[in-house]
Formats: sequence, C-alpha cells, structure tokens
Amino acid sequence: MKLSEMTWQDAREYLESSDSLILPIGTCEQHGPHLPLATDTLIAEAFASGVSEATGVAVAPTLAYGVNLPCDRYTPGNSGLTFDAMRASVSAILSDWRRQGFGSFFVVTAHACAYAGFGFAHHEAIKEGALPLMEAGAAAYVLFPFWTDIGDLLDGQSGIGHACEVETSLALHLFPDLAHMDRARDPQPWGSVSRFDPYIGGVAQGPPSPDWQGGTGHPTLATADKGRAIFERCLGPMVEFVKNKTGQADSRASGVNQVDV
Repeated sequence: MKLSEMTWQDAREYLESSDSLILPIGTCEQHGPHLPLATDTLIAEAFASGVSEATGVAVAPTLAYGVNLPCDRYTPGNSGLTFDAMRASVSAILSDWRRQGFGSFFVVTAHACAYAGFGFAHHEAIKEGALPLMEAGAAAYVLFPFWTDIGDLLDGQSGIGHACEVETSLALHLFPDLAHMDRARDPQPWGSVSRFDPYIGGVAQGPPSPDWQGGTGHPTLATADKGRAIFERCLGPMVEFVKNKTGQADSRASGVNQVDV
C-alpha cells in the first residue's frame, strides 16, 4: 500500500474506496555514536507500515527532514528544516493531495523537538501546516507513538529520551544492522535543571567534545526483545485510532480535528 509504488491510475482507483493517507515524517539528526542519522525516519516508517498493514490505508513517501535543535547543527551530517519551512512543506504537500480528493491525513512521526517556545516544535510546525486544510474541511492527525506508556518495559528510564534505551531497542528490533552497540555509551549524568542539559550543552557553542555521547538515557540497556515489545505496545493504539477514524461514514465530514496519540 505504498503510494510511491502506485501508478496514477492505481491512486485514482484507491481514492474510489478511501480518501485516507498516512504520511511518515522523520528527520536527519545525530543519534549518538551508535545509531544512524535516519533513526527517527526509520522508526516512523516502521510504524507507518504497521498501521497501513493493519488498516489498509496507503502510505505516502516519507518526508525525511524535520525541525531539529539548533545546537545539533555542529554535528556532521545533521540537517533539518526551520519551523517555518516545515510548516510550509507540510502545507504544500497535503494541499496537493487534498486537491486530488484525499481528505484524511495521518501524520506518523517519531521525532520531537523542544524549540522556539514549543515543547514539541516539530509537531507544532506539522499542525500549523495542516491547519488551513482542516479549516477547509479536511481532517489531519499527528500520531506520535511515544505518547503510550512504556515505562514498565524499560530498566533505566521512565520513557522516551534521545538515542536512549527506547530508540536503541527499537533500532535493534527494526534495523539491527545499523545499530553499533560496540559504540554505545550511557551519557554523562543528567543536569539538575533539565535531563537534556548535558545533551544541549555538548554542542551549544561549537563542535562536540570527543567524549560527548549525543543523547540521553541508557542505550547500553537496550535489547531487541525490548524493541519488539515497545513497537507492539505503541503500535496498538495507533492502529485503533486510525481504524476508528476511517470507520466513519464520511471522513471528510468529520470537521476540524487535531489529535496526538
């Protein structure tokens, strides 16, 4: 059910039975010395595929860039969009599909970024980009897998961090060949003000020091079994949410909706 693998005739046929579309959004961001720059993109694509397989909703080509922390620009390979550029990109992409008849958009992202006064700037840029379409009658939802409680599945954390026990476990489950566990190190102790202090401070003024780990949490505690359990736990509510929304008689009549799962 990949839109990218359909011909335009296939897409037209799909629209005869469904106006729903899943859009994975990732980013290109450092994830410590042990995980690839595409970590958030690969995780988002995996969840999007899982939702698609369970619901029959087609998956659009991935938008592989997002809003990143400015301090990350000092790490080689890292690249992202500004808040305004992200908002404009989402608006342009969804507007084209809306003109063709798509009316319900499920944005799946595994990335979040506290920046520019927003606790989740990446999410807010997506929402603001979708808002004009929603005001015109379309429906758009942001699905973030880590709103689901996974604390009982972890040994060193209570929830999601960055390049942490959670993301590293998912990597070991979903793309193990790209997880370099021989390079994984737990970051320095978290700061007293914010657990992200050492992470941000590591590259705030320039290139990071050789011992900077580029993350938070405890990646050394990650396992593939944890990753499988985390994936299944987080996927379930996303599938049920999409099933509920696509089960409406006419999703285009559902009004203005903006929901994080």
